[in-house]
Amino acid sequence: MTVRLEHGQRQFHVMAYRDAIYDDAWAIELAELVDQELGPALVTVLYPSDGICTDPQVLLKDSSLPLPILTSFIDEVAREERRIREEPEPRG
Repeated sequence: MTVRLEHGQRQFHVMAYRDAIYDDAWAIELAELVDQELGPALVTVLYPSDGICTDPQVLLKDSSLPLPILTSFIDEVAREERRIREEPEPRG
């Protein structure tokens, strides 16, 4: 899942993925686009690798985000969390 958010002249990118660095956990990240280049993550939400959407970790690297962007990001986090919960268990 990728979503582009805009506030004034600023553009942001929301991306959900499996993060191999954090034990293959689900992660959702907000980063700013600058000159059409994706910058480092400003906010990252990490879910436990057991697949249960409880007690996610939130890593905040920039506290100067516009409120509409942060609100939209939280909406996307909630939407992705619902999708993760509905995903069938992997067989193996």
